[in-house]
Amino acid sequence: MDTPPAVAGTRIHHTKRGTIARVEAEYQALDRAVRRLGRTGLARPIPGFGARARIRRERWRARDALAHIVEWKRQVLRGLRTEGSDPKLRGLTIDRKNRVLYERWRRTPVADVVAFHRQVHRETIAALRAKPEQYFREPPRSRFWPNDLLGHSKAHRERHLERV
Repeated sequence: MDTPPAVAGTRIHHTKRGTIARVEAEYQALDRAVRRLGRTGLARPIPGFGARARIRRERWRARDALAHIVEWKRQVLRGLRTEGSDPKLRGLTIDRKNRVLYERWRRTPVADVVAFHRQVHRETIAALRAKPEQYFREPPRSRFWPNDLLGHSKAHRERHLERV
């Protein structure tokens, strides 16, 4: 995998090829976790997940974690397409945004959440491929960029989906 080069400071120049490779690798790891869990595993509660956005007795499940990851990836996709941010999320704190996303997906069948995960990935890769090389290089971006496609996904995958 093509990882971003280390340079002085926190900003680096990414490459189109390297960014797409890193996004694809994280997607593959997430998809393996989803396949391993299957419908039964995705229906299991995850203690502690969504703690700040949950109603007291609510139990958020692995499928809710997957929907959460993919919704944040979808926000990146909207940015790649230069669409406005989701109007239902504008002006809300992160906890309130997460609550809105949970409410949006909580009654959706697991198979539809998994299909959404795969659809958003295909569209994100297409949007990344459509960007010119310069988009990845300028302005210099954080080494964590694009976080919701990489670090955020990885953190929830490792903490919530691979431990179920």
